[in-house]
Amino acid sequence: MAEHPNALAVRQLLDAFTTGDLAAVEAGIDPDCTWRFPGREGALAGTHVGRTAVFDLLGRVMALTEGTFAFDLVDVLASDERAVVLFRGRGARADGRRLDNPTALVLRLRDGRAVEVDEYVWDLPEVEAFWS
Repeated sequence: MAEHPNALAVRQLLDAFTTGDLAAVEAGIDPDCTWRFPGREGALAGTHVGRTAVFDLLGRVMALTEGTFAFDLVDVLASDERAVVLFRGRGARADGRRLDNPTALVLRLRDGRAVEVDEYVWDLPEVEAFWS
């Protein structure tokens, strides 16, 4: 059985982020995309509205981890309107803090592009401490 087209679109977006293909990342994110990152204290917490804000969020992930952020993809599940990405996020900060946390992204897609992303983490206190 073939994978759902939205699962393929999300996998392409994840591959583009991993390889630093900014044009492909831009193509996979709607200009009006909203990304909600959990927490109240971390540097990434809050609602990020618009492609520019989402790019800023993703750029801060890489800047704060000095390029060490990576993820181990577990699975991508998709339907006609949504996709769920399960992964384990890893990274390190210059002061020695480390992140190793199961995460889920719930995406709403339109025409193969992310228009909403809600991020869920296994251990919110750990994640907030890491990004603070």
